Amino acid sequence: MHGNQRVVRDLRRAAVRGEIVAEFQSQVDARDGRTVAVEALSRWRHPQRGVLGPQHFIPIAEETRSMDAIGDAMLRCACRFAADLAAAGRRIEVAVNVAAVQLERADFAERVLDRLRTDGVRPEVLMLELTESRPSPAAAEGNLRRVRAHGVGVSLDDVRSVEEAEFRAGALPITELKVDRSLIQHVTEERTEVARLVRFARDRGLRTVAEGVETELQWEAVRELGFDRAQGFLFGRPSTPERMTARLRAEAGGPAQSEL
Repeated sequence: MHGNQRVVRDLRRAAVRGEIVAEFQSQVDARDGRTVAVEALSRWRHPQRGVLGPQHFIPIAEETRSMDAIGDAMLRCACRFAADLAAAGRRIEVAVNVAAVQLERADFAERVLDRLRTDGVRPEVLMLELTESRPSPAAAEGNLRRVRAHGVGVSLDDVRSVEEAEFRAGALPITELKVDRSLIQHVTEERTEVARLVRFARDRGLRTVAEGVETELQWEAVRELGFDRAQGFLFGRPSTPERMTARLRAEAGGPAQSEL
């Protein structure tokens, strides 16, 4: 069997076998640097090749219609982690990526709400991040409005310009805008487009998140520009659920008291 065909075959079985897992990366409040959210990032725990990052399998999944199963697996990971955090007394928002193929399903909203009910997670703790660079499918607006009506957040991920934000958002019930790391990496030299995006979001009542913050200078610029939150290696690399839980506990100064 050709190598790529073998990957496709294995990937189709991966979600069913529980091989699609999540690592979590911190998102901090720009005012005080406190962790207020985590993003679930997909990993493939391949039985022969070890743990693979998304660059090794997401493009193949998108081409072979395997994203639906991977998306379901990631939603389960995100909600279970949110439930575990709540049980430990931490009300931390958990974000998870959503692909266009998932939004095409007529039952997408109900699947999300069922998962929240199954895990006992408050809807407002979940953030759905829209990762596609093109407009979402026609079914997306109805699905997203249904979950939004229950309190689930909707984020526009990897945004590079105001024009792109307008193009991609359309009539969708967006609550958050994440500025792409490609802009944040150069924010200390060129702030114009980033400032436009922050104003765009503020005018529409959207929360802003700076992606890919890696240096103290970038962090300073992000705060000066008025971002609400930031995410990036400066605040920690993606971690397993166990390590992230330990980190949040340490940040809280020991066993957290209930914030729910």
